Amino acid sequence: MSGQRADAAGLRLLVVGASSGIGHAVATSAAGRGATVAVAARRLELLSSLAEEVGGSAFELDIEDTAAITSVVGAAVQALGGLDAVVFTSTVAPLAHIEDTDVATWVHAFSVNALGANNVLRAVRPHLSEDGVVLIASSHDVGRPRAGVAAYNASKAALDEILHSWRNEHPDLSLVRVGICPTEGTEILRGADRDLLAQLFESWVEHGQLPARMAALDDVANTLLSLVLTAHENPSVVPEFVQLSPRIKKVPAAN
Repeated sequence: MSGQRADAAGLRLLVVGASSGIGHAVATSAAGRGATVAVAARRLELLSSLAEEVGGSAFELDIEDTAAITSVVGAAVQALGGLDAVVFTSTVAPLAHIEDTDVATWVHAFSVNALGANNVLRAVRPHLSEDGVVLIASSHDVGRPRAGVAAYNASKAALDEILHSWRNEHPDLSLVRVGICPTEGTEILRGADRDLLAQLFESWVEHGQLPARMAALDDVANTLLSLVLTAHENPSVVPEFVQLSPRIKKVPAAN
């Protein structure tokens, strides 16, 4: 990408959740900065196009299928010739008031957002190079939930606790947790009920839960990649808990 240093040369990177949004942008940025990239997600048609664009490998993966995770990670490691970094961005954010959130919705959110990340960690850990890094995308909103996204927020809170346990039991692992702020150009609410979304939007605005401006997609992706590179190049430290927030610039007063 223009303006980016080619400082990822030689990095062997797997991006899980790369068919769109932040994962897609991370893969594109990493390849543009010299990394060798493998991408995994459910939508193989989109992944194949991305892999062709970045000169990498694409793997179809349903993150709720534990056996498939193990298989895909093994195939990705073989295609990459090793594994230096993993970025996990797979996320679902079902919209429903909490009293309307059924069991299937709760299970789906936890399966993808919490257990999916955990199972990817389990699968990739044996393959990581000595200074390997795993970055997991969490949520900026953990601990301050908005209306209508109870399953999403609860599953991301559970994810944070899972990552605390990983750090406790495996302090040698370079594990970076990033709270993602509201970001333009993602598909996190793909398929949402538009009428419900409009109602919730009013609630979020009323309670001051929406920023005046969201973060730019490429800026978020480049920040995630920079965190991976920093951890990889400085292996005695881990930027273990990072929160991203939109930077709201003041508009110059008119003359």
